[in-house]
Amino acid sequence: HHAALAAWVLKQPVKVKLSRQESLTVHPKRHPMSIDMTTACDENGRITAMRAIIDANTGAYASLGGPVLQRACTHASGPYNFQNFEVVGRAIYTNMVPAGAFRGFGVTQSCFAVEANLNLLADELGMDYYEIRRLNALKPGDTMANGQIAGVDTGIIECLEAVKDAYYSSPRAGIACGFKNSGLGVGFPDTGRCILSVEHGKVHIRTSAACMGQGVATVCTQMLGQTCSLKADQIVVEDPDTRRTPDSGTSTASRQSVFTGEAVRRASLKLKEALQTKKLEELEGQEFSGEYTSITDPINSTKKHPVSHVAYSYSAQVVILDEQGKLEKVVASCDVGQVVNHQALTGQIEGGVVMGLGFGLTEDFPIKEGQLDVRYGTLGLLRSTDVPPLEVKLVEGPGKHPIAYGIKGVGELTTIPTAPACQNAYYRYDGKFRTSLPLQDTAYRKKKPQ
Repeated sequence: HHAALAAWVLKQPVKVKLSRQESLTVHPKRHPMSIDMTTACDENGRITAMRAIIDANTGAYASLGGPVLQRACTHASGPYNFQNFEVVGRAIYTNMVPAGAFRGFGVTQSCFAVEANLNLLADELGMDYYEIRRLNALKPGDTMANGQIAGVDTGIIECLEAVKDAYYSSPRAGIACGFKNSGLGVGFPDTGRCILSVEHGKVHIRTSAACMGQGVATVCTQMLGQTCSLKADQIVVEDPDTRRTPDSGTSTASRQSVFTGEAVRRASLKLKEALQTKKLEELEGQEFSGEYTSITDPINSTKKHPVSHVAYSYSAQVVILDEQGKLEKVVASCDVGQVVNHQALTGQIEGGVVMGLGFGLTEDFPIKEGQLDVRYGTLGLLRSTDVPPLEVKLVEGPGKHPIAYGIKGVGELTTIPTAPACQNAYYRYDGKFRTSLPLQDTAYRKKKPQ
């Protein structure tokens, strides 16, 4: 916007180039949040109610403060089976660096609160940290705290079962669960689009789905190949170009694999039908379009069982510390529905876990008297040499949802439970209950002097 304004005034091309330090000062960061949470259960450990008050520091500008706060609130129940749920959220303007969209989109913060609070509840009961989560985990057919009926694809129980041995392998192992929506949901228009065209004996996939390195082209290629039995060398994925590629929305809300994937599938079904009577070269010049729009209910819906989102992904993670309190291993189980590309998926999960470890253990963004008091080199980004062995376990719920062959998003999911898993690990390690991030008085950040 600075470049646009300057170009308008000067009537000539303008380029804006920010230094790393300038970027740290003006570009949106993850929202700092203060969360007050109360969780109740019966004598057997079943959650009966939860209440949360979430205050989000949205900085100098709104950015996406409203939607981020909304997502923090809607996920503050965790992936657990209870219905008595009240949450109040406030995004507050401050004279600080603006906060906005960041991987996890507010859910990382509220997940830390609910999972840490669940640990205290387990202590009150004299209950095991794994068992309280297993007892309360959503299963297909349960009513979620937002009123939506959990689908047949709900796999948080399978996630927990996959990490059970890892949790019980060490007295210094911490556990946490998380979930994340796919798609904008809550009544917002949300559409994926694709055009397939046969050109020079090959099928061109044309979509403006925003790719940030997460492998949209691979997903589209495999969706088309799966539907029409085409080989990779018969497929061309075009770069986004508004003259030829239809708008398929942003890469937010872990939506592209589901929404653009389903749009490609629908276009591919039309191509498949045409291929039943003609060879591919006989379809030269023809186009086949596909579009998928989710139908969800607004957040203020009065329906008994509104559909907040078309799909949810789930994860359970275990962080294991060594005898010195350093990271020894992380085991991450994920229910992301149908696996499309194992290598790409595993890479997404590993990257998300490492990001979550930094969020939980090492990264800080100090503000002093309203000014940024940090440089890139002192942010505390986790170094590759500090990353422990990561074990990825892929699971699925009992069934598949009907969209895009049952694919669900993974982009944001795996960053969400990592920090609270670290919190639980250190709680078991030294008995100190930590309530802020990054965790203080650990092998990675020593306790600040008073």
